Amino acid sequence: MKPQSVLSPAVQFFVAAIVLLGLIGGSLIVAHSGFATSPRRGGPSTFVPAPQAYLLAATLYGMSFVGMLALLRSRHASLLFHFLATVLFAAGATGLVAALSPH
Repeated sequence: MKPQSVLSPAVQFFVAAIVLLGLIGGSLIVAHSGFATSPRRGGPSTFVPAPQAYLLAATLYGMSFVGMLALLRSRHASLLFHFLATVLFAAGATGLVAALSPH
Protein backbone atom coordinates (compact mmCIF):
# COMPACT_ATOMS: atom_id res chain seq x y z
CA MET A 1 0.00 0.00 0.00
CA LYS A 2 1.33 3.43 -0.90
CA PRO A 3 1.94 5.93 1.89
CA GLN A 4 -0.46 8.85 1.95
CA SER A 5 0.86 12.09 0.57
CA VAL A 6 1.02 15.10 2.84
CA LEU A 7 -1.06 18.10 1.76
CA SER A 8 0.78 21.39 1.92
CA PRO A 9 -0.82 24.29 3.83
CA ALA A 10 -1.69 26.02 0.54
CA VAL A 11 -3.46 22.90 -0.77
CA GLN A 12 -5.30 22.52 2.53
CA PHE A 13 -6.44 26.16 2.30
CA PHE A 14 -7.78 25.76 -1.24
CA VAL A 15 -9.50 22.45 -0.47
CA ALA A 16 -11.13 24.11 2.55
CA ALA A 17 -12.26 26.95 0.24
CA ILE A 18 -13.82 24.39 -2.13
CA VAL A 19 -15.56 22.74 0.83
CA LEU A 20 -16.99 26.06 2.00
CA LEU A 21 -18.03 27.25 -1.47
CA GLY A 22 -19.68 23.91 -2.32
CA LEU A 23 -21.59 23.97 0.95
CA ILE A 24 -22.77 27.55 0.40
CA GLY A 25 -23.64 26.97 -3.27
CA GLY A 26 -25.64 23.82 -2.59
CA SER A 27 -27.44 25.49 0.29
CA LEU A 28 -28.35 28.51 -1.85
CA ILE A 29 -29.88 26.26 -4.51
CA VAL A 30 -31.89 24.29 -1.96
CA ALA A 31 -32.96 27.42 -0.04
CA HIS A 32 -34.31 29.11 -3.17
CA SER A 33 -35.75 25.91 -4.72
CA GLY A 34 -33.68 26.38 -7.87
CA PHE A 35 -31.55 28.99 -9.58
CA ALA A 36 -31.71 31.42 -12.50
CA THR A 37 -29.33 31.65 -15.44
CA SER A 38 -28.95 34.41 -17.98
CA PRO A 39 -27.63 34.15 -21.54
CA ARG A 40 -24.27 35.68 -22.44
CA ARG A 41 -25.66 38.13 -24.96
CA GLY A 42 -28.53 39.39 -22.84
CA GLY A 43 -32.16 38.46 -22.95
CA PRO A 44 -34.50 36.99 -20.39
CA SER A 45 -33.09 34.80 -17.65
CA THR A 46 -34.16 31.18 -17.32
CA PHE A 47 -35.18 29.75 -13.96
CA VAL A 48 -34.09 26.16 -13.34
CA PRO A 49 -36.72 24.63 -11.02
CA ALA A 50 -36.12 22.39 -8.04
CA PRO A 51 -35.96 18.87 -9.54
CA GLN A 52 -33.23 19.74 -12.05
CA ALA A 53 -31.50 22.21 -9.73
CA TYR A 54 -31.25 19.62 -6.96
CA LEU A 55 -28.95 17.57 -9.20
CA LEU A 56 -26.51 20.49 -9.19
CA ALA A 57 -26.99 20.96 -5.43
CA ALA A 58 -26.21 17.26 -4.87
CA THR A 59 -23.07 17.64 -6.98
CA LEU A 60 -21.96 20.68 -4.96
CA TYR A 61 -22.65 18.94 -1.65
CA GLY A 62 -20.81 15.83 -2.87
CA MET A 63 -17.80 17.88 -3.96
CA SER A 64 -17.77 19.63 -0.61
CA PHE A 65 -18.07 16.37 1.33
CA VAL A 66 -15.23 14.70 -0.59
CA GLY A 67 -13.03 17.72 0.07
CA MET A 68 -13.86 17.53 3.77
CA LEU A 69 -12.95 13.84 3.82
CA ALA A 70 -9.65 14.59 2.07
CA LEU A 71 -8.79 17.15 4.74
CA LEU A 72 -9.70 14.71 7.51
CA ARG A 73 -7.62 11.94 5.93
CA SER A 74 -4.62 14.23 5.60
CA ARG A 75 -4.80 14.86 9.35
CA HIS A 76 -5.13 11.10 10.11
CA ALA A 77 -8.40 11.67 11.99
CA SER A 78 -10.07 8.80 13.80
CA LEU A 79 -13.27 7.12 12.67
CA LEU A 80 -15.18 8.85 15.47
CA PHE A 81 -13.92 12.22 14.26
CA HIS A 82 -15.06 11.35 10.71
CA PHE A 83 -18.52 10.56 12.06
CA LEU A 84 -18.69 13.80 14.05
CA ALA A 85 -17.53 15.80 11.03
CA THR A 86 -20.24 14.18 8.89
CA VAL A 87 -22.92 15.07 11.45
CA LEU A 88 -21.62 18.65 11.67
CA PHE A 89 -21.51 18.86 7.86
CA ALA A 90 -25.19 17.86 7.63
CA ALA A 91 -26.12 20.23 10.47
CA GLY A 92 -24.20 23.06 8.81
CA ALA A 93 -25.92 22.45 5.48
CA THR A 94 -29.32 22.40 7.16
CA GLY A 95 -28.55 25.56 9.09
CA LEU A 96 -27.33 27.35 5.97
CA VAL A 97 -30.49 26.41 4.08
CA ALA A 98 -32.61 27.78 6.94
CA ALA A 99 -30.55 30.97 7.16
CA LEU A 100 -30.52 31.61 3.39
CA SER A 101 -34.19 30.77 2.81
CA PRO A 102 -36.22 33.80 1.66
CA HIS A 103 -39.30 32.70 3.66
